[in-house]
Amino acid sequence: MLKRITPASARNTLIVFVLLAATFCVQMIWWIFFQVRNAEYTRRNLALALEQERSWTVQLLNTRYSEIYEMGQKTALRYDKATDLPPFISDPAVSGSGIFDRTMIPRDSLYFAFSVGKTEMLLFIDRHYPEKIISQNPRLQFTSAASGELDRPDWITDAMVQVKQSDYDNILTERNRHIIMFLMEGSFFLLLIAIGAYLIYLSLRRTRQIREEQLLFVHSITHELKIPITSISLFLDTIKKRNYDSELVGRLAPKMKEDIIRLNQLIDNILQVRRLSDREIEIKLDTVDLSGELRRFANNIKERIEAAGGKLIINIEDGIFVKTGMKEMIKVWEMLIDNALKYTRAGTLALTIGLKRHGEFAEMQFLDNGPGIPSGMEEKLFEPFFRGNIETQKTVPGSGLGLYIAREYIRRCGGQITIKNGPAGGCLVSIRFRKVR
Repeated sequence: MLKRITPASARNTLIVFVLLAATFCVQMIWWIFFQVRNAEYTRRNLALALEQERSWTVQLLNTRYSEIYEMGQKTALRYDKATDLPPFISDPAVSGSGIFDRTMIPRDSLYFAFSVGKTEMLLFIDRHYPEKIISQNPRLQFTSAASGELDRPDWITDAMVQVKQSDYDNILTERNRHIIMFLMEGSFFLLLIAIGAYLIYLSLRRTRQIREEQLLFVHSITHELKIPITSISLFLDTIKKRNYDSELVGRLAPKMKEDIIRLNQLIDNILQVRRLSDREIEIKLDTVDLSGELRRFANNIKERIEAAGGKLIINIEDGIFVKTGMKEMIKVWEMLIDNALKYTRAGTLALTIGLKRHGEFAEMQFLDNGPGIPSGMEEKLFEPFFRGNIETQKTVPGSGLGLYIAREYIRRCGGQITIKNGPAGGCLVSIRFRKVR
């Protein structure tokens, strides 16, 4: 058993989805914020680690030079006479030591000076030693100091040891990459939510449209059934009261026959829609003289249109052949004529039936001078049970199935059908088939 979807249930479904979507969006936004904050926190920690590594390297070098300085002081205290020459201090960071005349010292030398009596002991520092030590760390670089005497053992400053800018740039690039990745992932899920919301909106709108179409169908069918049934009932009551007057029966019988035909057509249309939906209809396609068939049809309906106070214009090119189902094609033509008569004010109809060549195609046109069609409803008119303007539906008989059946027939015959407003007003229906010859 199918459960009927009511507006209230659809509205409740939408409310629940909106609440869930809002909750998910808030969670997703928080997740994005949390991940971006973590990426920035990681960047800061990595930058701080590099700074600490640089600071430890400076401390390590200064500690090493402090030890060398103390070694030089102890050596100078032991040999405080000029006749006693201090021994050479062997250390990788030391390039030479001894009693030297400062005037003979190279300008680019680095050294510690220690008093030895009335003379000085100089302890020369290998200028390349710090760079050799720092080169073992690919993230750090060393800038040489100025030449001359070093007045303190911790002569390595923070400015001499720097973190390579490329490492800072790599950390920043990695942070930006993670932020972009998180933003893209979050945006993707938010987009999915938006698409889901839009699809649900379309589904709910379609559900509402289906419900409205069902109500319109019930209204149309009820109207279409009520009129002929009421008419037949009145005719029968009249005949009964007149004691089956033969003259009266002769006048009323054709009208009752028309009402019965109208009922049969309505029932046939409903059954035809079901068969079309279930693919139960097979159309036999044959090569036909479309020019001759359309001209014959136009001549047959000319009297009917003129009897209704209208005018028919025929503009058909000769010698056009197409492959189609002629039985179904005639039903489509009859439906288009019925629509033109129903929707045009009585006694004012001017209908043009045309057929002409368009390259490889043959195009039929049915142009009337009626009220035309509302803008934007060109495709909707081919949907089952859709009849356009609601006000028109109340006064014009019909079930909204004719154009749907016509389009299905035309498609299965290999053609195309379109409907639009004519250049000077009215409704223009075009049917196009590929020519056989």
